[in-house]
Amino acid sequence: MIQMNEISREFAQGNFSRRVKVQTKDETGQLAVNFNAMADSLEKLEEMRRSFVANVSHELRSPLTSIMGYVQGVLDNTIKPDERDKYLKISLSEAQRLSKLIDELLDLSQIESGQFSLNMVVFDINEQIRRSIISYEERINQKNIDVEVDFEDEYCWVEADVDRIQQVVLNLIDNAIKYNRENGKLTIRTWKRRDKAYIKIQDRGPGIPKEDIVHIWERFYQVDKSRSSKNEGRGLGLSIVKKIIEQHEQNIWVNSRLGEGTAFIFSLKSARRPERNR
Repeated sequence: MIQMNEISREFAQGNFSRRVKVQTKDETGQLAVNFNAMADSLEKLEEMRRSFVANVSHELRSPLTSIMGYVQGVLDNTIKPDERDKYLKISLSEAQRLSKLIDELLDLSQIESGQFSLNMVVFDINEQIRRSIISYEERINQKNIDVEVDFEDEYCWVEADVDRIQQVVLNLIDNAIKYNRENGKLTIRTWKRRDKAYIKIQDRGPGIPKEDIVHIWERFYQVDKSRSSKNEGRGLGLSIVKKIIEQHEQNIWVNSRLGEGTAFIFSLKSARRPERNR
């Protein structure tokens, strides 16, 4: 007990490395085992906190450094007058990227703290998908991606928070376009089984290595560490997607094969067609 008190004081100071020696199998010994299990959890949580702070700092610093550099170049005339518009547009783009990152961090914080409640309504997920595809039409055309939409029925009514599911759909389509190959294919399917609706969004990109699949839901995790976060995202989108689906008490999973592509499938609660739409 004396040892536990000493180690507890170290925990209070942020040192979670020490453990209690388990010397008996009685209640005191079981207490020591539970104490060490708690210490393991605290140490892991502290490591995650430090990693998160480091990643956030890095992601915030990168666009800020670019913005300050370009604005300073305009002010001290290092950047020539005929190039100012170009670099001011880059600065604006970086500021928008910074704003989106902050929005995503706030979303994660609100979801995890339970500070937002779902506004459950019945809507047609097929129509939401159609509108989402249209919003990405320019990017789809730029990569000459073939879009295949396969709806089991004309309508697919679900009960969910329409705005939050819009986040999920847009994020997954965005990823499917981003990681798709030139002249690739984007396939979107919806179908119903019993009391659930299923949505599948699939690309023809490089695929995800097996060792990375279990980590893709982690904040700031990058499958390809060599790629710039500026071009490939910040690794927050899938974390938010998973939290939203879990908040709906539903599931999301991924199927991926190297060289063939990746498919994300998630479920929602199936619903009957609203009276006003009959």
